[in-house]
Amino acid sequence: MEEFRELMRRAWIYAKATIDFNKLTLVEKALLESGLEVAVNPTYPIQSSLPRVTPIEALKWADLAIVIGGDGTFLKAFHETRGHIPMLGVNSGDSVGYLMEVLVSQFEYALQLVLTKNFKIEERLIGFATSGSWNSIFLNEIVITSLHHDKLVQFKVVVDDDPIIMGRLDGLITATPTGSTAYALSAGGPVIDLTLEAFALVPLAPFTALAKPIVISSKKDIRIEATEKCRLTVDGLDTRALEECSIRISESPTKLKFIKLPISENTWSRLYRRLVDLPPKLRLKPEHNQ
Repeated sequence: MEEFRELMRRAWIYAKATIDFNKLTLVEKALLESGLEVAVNPTYPIQSSLPRVTPIEALKWADLAIVIGGDGTFLKAFHETRGHIPMLGVNSGDSVGYLMEVLVSQFEYALQLVLTKNFKIEERLIGFATSGSWNSIFLNEIVITSLHHDKLVQFKVVVDDDPIIMGRLDGLITATPTGSTAYALSAGGPVIDLTLEAFALVPLAPFTALAKPIVISSKKDIRIEATEKCRLTVDGLDTRALEECSIRISESPTKLKFIKLPISENTWSRLYRRLVDLPPKLRLKPEHNQ
């Protein structure tokens, strides 16, 4: 990742549609004063003299994506750039923001750390799902349910030709380590260490007592099948119906490039906030046990 440390010359801003005008102008001002070239996403919510660059153009142009908002905004930016640009999450302050690295009020100092190369790029597993001619990456999770939410579905999960989950369920979550603290955690799944390359398979309201959450290496061949049509939801953003419910899960060759700063919240403090639904606090000094 050293090459990214040498190439932070162009910053691309991706902002939540409802973000406060003053917060965006604070970020713009800090970036322009830094000497970086700056552009914004076409859906940037305020009038600005900054050029508007599409996600496809940003893939070739930007060295850094600055995502301002909450986790939903981060996921949208991730899918539009397909994880090819290093991403710095900036919490607009009105959400838990588990994926966001700093607050808007910290941004000027955070930018100084980036410009002085006082950061690291953490690579995280991205999932890849295929079904027939359809495919998609996912950063958090793939959720498979019935087309009708009041109906149980007969599922079978096969790993390297061995069935490991069989029975009637409301649905099934396949989560990455990043996504293991999102919907999967709320559904009773395990928290996976971010450095592991594994998926959590979490049954939703299983009728059979034998269907339990399980962690599987991302190197395994994972196939999920259901006996009828199903609904598949990717990272809470893209939903589609499948006539034949047969999905193969693997790891994507691309990794999420997540910018980590010495003032960022440590993993367990962040997890505690997630569990009790608390917003982040302002931090201008490194935490212990990063």
